Amino acid sequence: MADHVEEDTMAGAALPAPETHADIGGKVNAIIKAAEAAAEEIGATARREAGETARQAEQQAAARIEELTRDAAQNRAEAEQYARDMREAADSYGTQHRRSAEEEARRVLADAEAKAKELLETAQTKADQIDRDVGERHETLRREARMLEARRQRVLESLRDLAAQLQDALVEPSQSTPQDQALMDALNVERRH
Repeated sequence: MADHVEEDTMAGAALPAPETHADIGGKVNAIIKAAEAAAEEIGATARREAGETARQAEQQAAARIEELTRDAAQNRAEAEQYARDMREAADSYGTQHRRSAEEEARRVLADAEAKAKELLETAQTKADQIDRDVGERHETLRREARMLEARRQRVLESLRDLAAQLQDALVEPSQSTPQDQALMDALNVERRH
């Protein structure tokens, strides 16, 4: 029986004190601050991701241009080396063979130059496409950030309206009706648990 009395005493001690209007207002303010902080974080994350995406695209474009330029230069160097080798062989074969070797070297060099030019044009086209893609992605991220900002503003306005309504409801406790008391009970989550 002493255990039963002790449990009743402990249960009575665990009940929280009723909340005041200031406590409820504080909770509402805490909710608004949390929503504002979340909205700021979402906006910062979107801006960070947009910057990172643009930076990565620029790095990829620069790396690809450098790679294609390096390949073109290597092809040209190889073609020039081949042309020199052919000239030396042509000199040893004599005048008749020299003419055909020089002709072959010029053709190879012209082909290499044409290939190098084609590679450079391809690299430039790809770089332009990457720039366009980056611009489009950047614009998409900007639109998304603006939409998120507008959404954050709407949420903040709704929370402020809710806070004002709660504040108005809590200002006149003497005119409390059973519905007001039910609202207070519903808002007082700690009292129920």
